[in-house]
Amino acid sequence: MKTLLLRSTLSSVTERTAVRGLLAGSFLLLASSAWAAPIVKTVGAGGNYPTISAALASITGAPIDPVSIQLLDASYTENVRITQAGTAINPITIRPAAGVTTVIEGTLTFDTGSRYVTVSGNNGTINRALTLKQTDDLVTTVLFQNDAQYNAVVDAQLLGSCRQPGFGVVTIGNAASGGTGNDHNTLRGNRIANASGSLLPSTLIYALNLRNGIANDAVTIIDNELVNFERNGLQVLGGNGLNWNVSNNSIYYDAASVPTTAQTAIDFEPGVASTNNTISGNKIGGRNAQSGGGSWLNDGASFRGIVVTCGMGVSSTLSGNSVSNVSMTNTFQPLTAMSLESGQTAVANISVTNVSSGQGGVVSLNSSAATEVTSFTVASGQIVNVEAGGRLNVTGTLRNNGLLKNAGNVLVVGDFINTNTGTYNQTQGTLEITGNMTSQGGLFTSVGGLVKLTGNGAQTVSGGVYFNLEVNGAGTKTVTADADIISQLTLNNGVLATGTYTLKLLEQASMTETDNSYVLGKVLATRNVQAGTTQRFGGLGLEMTPNSNSVLPGVTDVLRVTGTAPIAANGNQGILRYYDINAATSSGLDLGLKFSYLDHELNGIAPANLRFFKSIDGGANWMPRGITSNGAGYAQLNNVDGFSRWTLGDAQRPLPVGITAFRAARRDRQALITWTTATETNNRGFGVEVSTDGRQFRPLGFVLAQEGSATATRSYQFIDQEDNKKGVRYYRLRQEDRDGRTTYFGPVTVSFDQALAAQFAAYPTAFSENLTVELTSAAAAPAAFTLTDALGRVVWQHTQAVTAGFNQTQLTPECPAGNYLLTAKLNGTVLRQRVVRQ
Repeated sequence: MKTLLLRSTLSSVTERTAVRGLLAGSFLLLASSAWAAPIVKTVGAGGNYPTISAALASITGAPIDPVSIQLLDASYTENVRITQAGTAINPITIRPAAGVTTVIEGTLTFDTGSRYVTVSGNNGTINRALTLKQTDDLVTTVLFQNDAQYNAVVDAQLLGSCRQPGFGVVTIGNAASGGTGNDHNTLRGNRIANASGSLLPSTLIYALNLRNGIANDAVTIIDNELVNFERNGLQVLGGNGLNWNVSNNSIYYDAASVPTTAQTAIDFEPGVASTNNTISGNKIGGRNAQSGGGSWLNDGASFRGIVVTCGMGVSSTLSGNSVSNVSMTNTFQPLTAMSLESGQTAVANISVTNVSSGQGGVVSLNSSAATEVTSFTVASGQIVNVEAGGRLNVTGTLRNNGLLKNAGNVLVVGDFINTNTGTYNQTQGTLEITGNMTSQGGLFTSVGGLVKLTGNGAQTVSGGVYFNLEVNGAGTKTVTADADIISQLTLNNGVLATGTYTLKLLEQASMTETDNSYVLGKVLATRNVQAGTTQRFGGLGLEMTPNSNSVLPGVTDVLRVTGTAPIAANGNQGILRYYDINAATSSGLDLGLKFSYLDHELNGIAPANLRFFKSIDGGANWMPRGITSNGAGYAQLNNVDGFSRWTLGDAQRPLPVGITAFRAARRDRQALITWTTATETNNRGFGVEVSTDGRQFRPLGFVLAQEGSATATRSYQFIDQEDNKKGVRYYRLRQEDRDGRTTYFGPVTVSFDQALAAQFAAYPTAFSENLTVELTSAAAAPAAFTLTDALGRVVWQHTQAVTAGFNQTQLTPECPAGNYLLTAKLNGTVLRQRVVRQ
């Protein structure tokens, strides 16, 4: 064990040697070992020296044993300048004597030559029994300068009022000219605070070294309390280098006055030469240590917890820091918990709680540096701001419960979750994600920059607004909600699947894809088709060119659907792509359509066999439209006169005859069956079949097709003249091709009960100008017709007399293109049918 000799008379090596001679042999054995008891020098009344400076001056050369300068008096008034050097084995210590509490009024300077000197406030019983105090507002309390190294101030109170620019209560200053820096100095366990209740120091700990090419390295500031300042708790500026450790400090404010200045607790900005620093476990806020005792109020322009500017070498680490119990009373103040200005940092476990600010918000992390974090959460009601030039790398999950603002570069090697309280707002820069994007109801908006999906497997993709979206990772990326693209959708590697949702290319947006990387699903573009130009609809594979004599369609919606082949009733299929086209004007058109496709979408159809097909009833029936020309990856059709659904099919396996209207109506004791075809190819004719239960059908007759193929409307009818009809009869059509293939349509029904029931049919269901209406009435009466749009508004109405029995009439509704409900009111009965105006 250590043996301390505390007699005040042992003030020199000679004195100590004399006493040592009286000791037993066992003590001599200890003296010859690596351990040695200290040389004690006492200062004050009854001591060896009147002043601390005198005690220091008595040390000449390197001590051969540890030296303990012990303070006997309650107070000292002197400036203490230390130039002496201990060693790692034999240090010099200045401290209160046992049981003594003392104050030194003046400035303590660790100056040229000082090495291994510790000033301690521990008096053997309690810590902080020593107070270093300087009341002059132009002078620092503790100063390290001119290559002071391996020195420490521990467990003391350091009080000051310094407001002089370039200094603090504690100042770590210039290195010696041509020297190596004020290195390996320590502040530990101290209370560093204001000396006066009415005059607060500007900065508590200030570090600045103006010697070019020389840095202050390996400074340790741990376990201190930093209390009451006007601007900065700790400020580290240029000329300070590597391996600083600022940890486990409590920074709080308990002065009576509310500060009106911008305050920063830790302003660590040594510059680009500073790396491998540690800032961890610091508690900022409150009115007591550990952020307790109520709220730290501030009425200034801003409050910042930790600010870091450092170098790009070995990463500096920020871990376990917290800002709590800080309240901004000015309604326009921002509160920033951590601001990373430049350099490379690794961040973990930021805690920001019980804080409030004005319209500037609570910024838990502001980064314009290269910042590394692990499984990071943006707290609800708080802001993380990645500035232009900044980089935030998250390993694990990035969970956004607050506001995440990105103008820099964010890389998430893991999942990104935007919760129902989260808002992601990107104005420039990049957001790159390798895992899943999950939206739990929050807002996702990217009005600038790029969002990249780079995972090497399946990923989910949030809906929202994207300025630029890029897929550059293998596997399928699945959209989980509708998404808008402002500028560019780029597919370099991987598939972007929309499922039931839609990607919308906004007015200036375009997309690029390849046969190996493409959008699978729905893409919508709305463009204004103008004279003399080809409209490409953002590159979704459809080009439209009006001829000189064409009426212009105006604003046109094009919905592209890929991955789904149109399937006809006979089982024939088109390619794995179709377009739904709707325009403000749909008549009087004369346009060229260029239909592009990817090779994998051919669905087994030879490119030479591709032909255009059109459907006016959502894909139930198809009309062949031929082809004008084709080339690698496209087909061209000229003289297109109307819009609807378009696809490419196989000339060898055409989509079948298209039935656009199939009706059956009672005419006294007979049934009139009528139908209309939109197209016919290879059609032999129609078998009419009947059933009384809707399951078992038998033939009634056969109607031969009109001669040749057709792309224009054809009408057919058949009269059921069988006797003794009763109850409900079911009718269906059996369409037969010349190669023996058959397709069934229907059934439709007619009632032959005693009373003649009112019946109603209108066709074609998709009409251009005229509708044929068939009505069966029990008695002569007026029939009131109305056309209602999707919003329930009546857009057209007409009244016409009908006779008892079967009636057929032509209606010409005046209405724009769209979906409608046609209603007939007859003898108190309301009859309805949906129709489409092309």
